[in-house]
Amino acid sequence: MKKVILSLLTIIFVYFTGCVGPAPEPVAPTNELPEADGKLVIEFTDPNLNVTPSITAATGDNVTISLNIKKSPDGGKPRYLEVYVADEPNKRGTRVFDAIKLKNIDDQTKTIEYTISASTGKNYMYFEVLDNNDKRTRKQITVNIASNAQIASWSGIALGAQTNSLGSRLSSSTGDVYRVCDLDSNIRYVDITYAAIGSPVTKPTILSNPRRAVDGLSTTITDSNCAGSSSGGGSATYFVAAPANTDFTGATDASLAALTVSSSNPQEVIVEAGKVYAFLNGRGKKGLIRINSIDSGVSGKVVFDVKVQM
Repeated sequence: MKKVILSLLTIIFVYFTGCVGPAPEPVAPTNELPEADGKLVIEFTDPNLNVTPSITAATGDNVTISLNIKKSPDGGKPRYLEVYVADEPNKRGTRVFDAIKLKNIDDQTKTIEYTISASTGKNYMYFEVLDNNDKRTRKQITVNIASNAQIASWSGIALGAQTNSLGSRLSSSTGDVYRVCDLDSNIRYVDITYAAIGSPVTKPTILSNPRRAVDGLSTTITDSNCAGSSSGGGSATYFVAAPANTDFTGATDASLAALTVSSSNPQEVIVEAGKVYAFLNGRGKKGLIRINSIDSGVSGKVVFDVKVQM
């Protein structure tokens, strides 16, 4: 009898296990981009990128991008910025920074820096801002990977002296002249500033941001939107007059790297229209400044072109 029962159990086991199909394959997590359902207003501060969102960079180059972020028409405000990099278009890719907390204000500029690691092909960078309803607004840029290191080049930059309404501080990596209320979160990118310094006769001076306090320039912000904040700090930049035969127009990464400028040079230089000056910033990048014009005095301004290593 026991043998009969065991035989029946064996038959039942074989029957049911034979009816069970193979275990389902695990479903791989999707790498598709999630829906961008937010309504924040996001623009690149470089207008060329808003028309053609594409840049060229080589392995080891620092890609520095600035975004102007505004609240949505329905009142949604930005909370966090996330940056992703993929090697295929329309894929989620990898988040390259922790989520960056943004200010709870209507309008702000935020700069990020990413070092290229790919050696060929393209990278696709996605800048996603989450609002206070957890909806995301996205901007994309394509990075074409080059074999040679690239430089950033900006023309017609205008910086104002102390009482001029123009901004006084520039990031040579992005071409941004920062508003004072954006300085606290972007101060590390500021490497060139302008002021008219001296008494009784002022002299047009390009200087680092930390040097401003040493020269007695105010670092207290009076703008009502961020009054009481400080515009001081940041990294040192060193300046020196470039040799007369310096080729500004044909500058390359190699020619900029060969410039004779170091941390032994001063953090300020008196400038003249038509002259070219070399600089070394706190990121270890070298560049050239070509002065186009100067309106003298504390209400004046300087207009120049700049080229810098990426």
